[in-house]
Amino acid sequence: MRLLVFLFCFSFLNLFAQQATVQGRCVSKNGKELAFIEIRSSHDSTFVETTDRKGVFRLELPANVAIELSFTYSDFSLTQSVFLAERETKKLGDLVFNVLSDEFVFKGKVEVGSKLPPIKLGGVVTSDIGRTLAYTTAASSNNELTSNYNVRGGNYDENLVYVNDFQINRPFLTRSGQQEGLNFINTALVQDIRFSAGGFDARYGDKLSSVLDITYRKPDSLNASLMASLLGVELSVAHRANSRFNYLVGARYRANGYLLNSLPTKGAYNPVFWDVQTLLNYNITDKLVWSTIGHFSSNDYRFAPQSSETDFGTVNEAYRFKIYFDGQEQSRFQTITGGTALKWEKSARTQLDFYTSVFTTNEREYFDIQGQYFINLLETDPGKENLGDSIATVGIGSFLNHARNLLTATIVNVYHNGSHQLLENQKVVNGQDVTIKQRIQWGVNFQREFFDDVLSEWKMVDSAGYSLPQTPASDEIQLTEVIKGKLKLETQRVSGHVQYTFDRSQFKKEYPVTVRPIFRDSAGRKYRKEFTDTLPKSSQRLLANVGLRAGYTEVNNEMYLTPRVSVSYFPRSFLYKKGKILRRNTQLRLASGMYYQPPIYRELRTFAGQLNTDVQSQKSVHVVAGGDFNFNMWERDVPFKFTAEAYYKYLWDVNPYEVDNVRTRYYANNEAVAYAVGLDLNVHGEFVEGIQSFFKVGFLSTKEDIQSDSYKEYFNKSGEKIIFGYSEDQDVVDSVTVYPGYVPRPTDQLMNFAILFQDNMPGYESFSAQMGLLFGTRLPYGPPDFERYKDTLRQKSYFRVDLGLSYDFLYNKDKTKSKFARTFSDAVISFEVFNLLGINNVLSKQWIQDVSGKYYSIPNYLTQRRFNLKLILRI
Repeated sequence: MRLLVFLFCFSFLNLFAQQATVQGRCVSKNGKELAFIEIRSSHDSTFVETTDRKGVFRLELPANVAIELSFTYSDFSLTQSVFLAERETKKLGDLVFNVLSDEFVFKGKVEVGSKLPPIKLGGVVTSDIGRTLAYTTAASSNNELTSNYNVRGGNYDENLVYVNDFQINRPFLTRSGQQEGLNFINTALVQDIRFSAGGFDARYGDKLSSVLDITYRKPDSLNASLMASLLGVELSVAHRANSRFNYLVGARYRANGYLLNSLPTKGAYNPVFWDVQTLLNYNITDKLVWSTIGHFSSNDYRFAPQSSETDFGTVNEAYRFKIYFDGQEQSRFQTITGGTALKWEKSARTQLDFYTSVFTTNEREYFDIQGQYFINLLETDPGKENLGDSIATVGIGSFLNHARNLLTATIVNVYHNGSHQLLENQKVVNGQDVTIKQRIQWGVNFQREFFDDVLSEWKMVDSAGYSLPQTPASDEIQLTEVIKGKLKLETQRVSGHVQYTFDRSQFKKEYPVTVRPIFRDSAGRKYRKEFTDTLPKSSQRLLANVGLRAGYTEVNNEMYLTPRVSVSYFPRSFLYKKGKILRRNTQLRLASGMYYQPPIYRELRTFAGQLNTDVQSQKSVHVVAGGDFNFNMWERDVPFKFTAEAYYKYLWDVNPYEVDNVRTRYYANNEAVAYAVGLDLNVHGEFVEGIQSFFKVGFLSTKEDIQSDSYKEYFNKSGEKIIFGYSEDQDVVDSVTVYPGYVPRPTDQLMNFAILFQDNMPGYESFSAQMGLLFGTRLPYGPPDFERYKDTLRQKSYFRVDLGLSYDFLYNKDKTKSKFARTFSDAVISFEVFNLLGINNVLSKQWIQDVSGKYYSIPNYLTQRRFNLKLILRI
């Protein structure tokens, strides 16, 4: 018996002694980690391993044997030969697949929406994440002064934003893009951008429109960057101090006075915006990571307007609106965001994450601005010498705007997210290898909110010597608009989710394929040619998500349940490329679900400055159908990608709102139903080899019906509708009540089109260009009386072109010849032109009354052409 035990132990130890280890990481050619790459070994036909979520692998292999390792995913593969001594640990480093990471079908963890391919953030078009989304996704923007964006008929308050799994909030009082300052997201720190324009999973929060999920970089060495321009300075540092600790630090300073001086309103602009943020990661063990994020932002906006001059009207009836100002505005928005997370990989199947975060904001909006205005009729006869000069004054008056608004708010979150892989099963069905994975994800969140709001805002209008509105029976002066209140709100909410994922992959070996690609002959005529091949392996995949969210909000005593489901199918599809038949990445998807948006403070506040705590969640049902289609063009190494999505959203218990500049003012009720229907098309790829460019077009119709609104129409004895102030016969003999029904929502934009085009100069690749073009059709507007049914007028379309020209001093330079080249990895100088074509885009309309009672809608224009010089250094 002792002999048997001895022989067994000897055999075991001998076997152990003959083992060796190979480790490394699989990455794409743009440096992204490739998870779940299949690894096989020539020493054992049954040996199958995969890389982990970070692309890392560690293999135990026999020693003293020549082994060939095969790394495979879809049609992409690498081989690596190794020969290892006993107990040797060999590091292969990074194995680079000659593809971009977005070529890979999602495998393993299911991600939200689509991942944007590599873009040079920080350029003239991509210096802000919100603007970048407007060029590359279904998001839209019609104001270059703000980072706000709208998605499929919603407003900015309906969008979720996450940075490293922390939800991001923003100030509440901001009323104009000039005040807004710096966006939370620092582009110098960004690693990945994921975006979903609707139909997103249950693991994301309770909003109506979209999810933006940002991942900051995780440095593996020391690197830093500096950006300096006429508009500000940015500095960032990223460092991996040791094997356990790494950090990011970013600081920004921006002074927009130079840009704002191109607005029609002239004066002393003194905006000063700055922020600093950091992300710390510490690996307590290989399985336990502690992370902390911190951000402080100070946005000071000081402005003393002097004058403004705007020409408007038509060729035959032209007017000039002139204002002389007194007074000033001093606004300050200071925010602090802090969060910490503990992420525990309990096992290969289970992940447990714990978070806490705090957001606090201190906002002050002070202004006293008096304006004295004149409306002049201009000479439009080309034959007269005074063409373009004033020939009559049709309106004169003054206004006084006053505000002393103070708001402090604190939002505290404590939450937990987890996931567990229920099953991973491999079997053979009808001669095909079938892999089935099942995963469950869950989470629970507790949120506490504190708001303290002091409102004191009013406006006085004096037209032609009379205060408006007039009060004939009283000597009191009545103000045009008054908002007064001292509001406090302390409330809490709790929410949770559970999500089940079913993932079935099917592989067929020795799969025969025939393709008939299109070619052109020497005369340019198209023809097809047939190619046949047998691929070693072909796959198809079905992915399904079923989830449920639940929550309770204390302020309105409301509970809700919102189911969500999505299905994605990755069929067998092939293309011909450079003499080979390869798998074409194609995805078809269908998503539907209920999306509720419980009200937060601003949605509860009425126009008069009171709180209506009976406001319920806005509710919607989404149906989204679409697909991705990769195709080959111009023999590029990386395929082009075409994406199409059609969607329909039905909304009820809608809280209507008005938009003034970037301020959203809610009616604070649930009296509307609405819908949004549309189509988004997007294509991107290397139109210039090695650089991604984007083309997108979106079509949208969104309308709402405020069910309690109505108005009267009056008729004279001739049966003509009376227009008071215009009709000759204004004696009322009859009237009817009109129920307006569906009217355009404030974001109803029939079409938006965008191009983000990047290029290098042939033969001089150190010179590059980045151009952005945005076009959006006319948005609705109406008179400032908070009657939504009147908002059926349309302002002019938005059209803007920005251009940036760059030179990289270190492109393909020998970095051993100079100390400067050895120190810096990039040294780029850029010349940027904002609003290249100098188009007068309209932000909003200002309504002014003349001496006869006639109203004029005066356009408020956005910025004119401006130039900028920028220097970027990276180490």
